[in-house]
Amino acid sequence: MEPEEDDDLLAAEYVLGVLPLDQRIAARNREKTDPIFAAMIAVWQARLTLLNDATPEVAPSREVFERLESRLFPLAQRKSWLTGFWAAAGSVLAAAVVALFFMNAAPTPTLTATLAANDSEISYLVQISSAGISATRSGPGPAAGQAHELWLIVGDAAPVSLGLIDEAPLPLPDSLAPGMILAVSLEPAGGSTTGAPTGPVLSLGALEKI
Repeated sequence: MEPEEDDDLLAAEYVLGVLPLDQRIAARNREKTDPIFAAMIAVWQARLTLLNDATPEVAPSREVFERLESRLFPLAQRKSWLTGFWAAAGSVLAAAVVALFFMNAAPTPTLTATLAANDSEISYLVQISSAGISATRSGPGPAAGQAHELWLIVGDAAPVSLGLIDEAPLPLPDSLAPGMILAVSLEPAGGSTTGAPTGPVLSLGALEKI
C-alpha cells in the first residue's frame, strides 16, 4: 500500500474512532502539524457526516445491542468501538445509495472533493465534470454583502481563485488532478479584491478521482 493510501486509511480510522488510544493520540498530534493529513481527516469527517445525515438511523433492540457488545468488544473499549461500528455500517449503506445515484447522473463527474473544517459548520461537496465545477453546500450560506469563493491550491504555489460559488457551475481551469487542494473562503460580495483569500477559510479538502 502506498504511503498516501496508508495515511488515508489512518485518517478514516481516526474519524471512525477505532484506533487504539496511543495511535489516536499520535494521529491527533499529527493533525496539528501536518496540513495534508489534517485535510484527509477533514475529508473523512465531512464525507461520513454527509452520508450519515442522508441515512435513517435504525437502532438495534437493547437485547441485540448488549449481546453484540458483550461478545465482540472488551469492556474498556465498548463505547468507542461500537460508535465506530455503527458509524461505519451506516456509512457503507449510505455510500451505496449515493454511488447508485451518481452513476445515473449526467454528465458523469471525474473528480470529487469533500471540503470541511473542524471549527466550521459549513461543508461543500465539489464535483468536477465536463460541465464544470459544481459545489453543493451543507450549512448556512453567506450573509448579505458576503460571498463564498472557491480556491485551488497546488503545492506551495499561491491560491488561485476558481470563482464565486452560486447555483451555476464554475468554469474548469486548465488542469485539475487528484491530490490538489480546494478551499472555500468568506469574501465580500463580488469576491476577493486582492487576488488572494482575505476572509477566513471555511472548509477545505483534497480532490479525489472517482
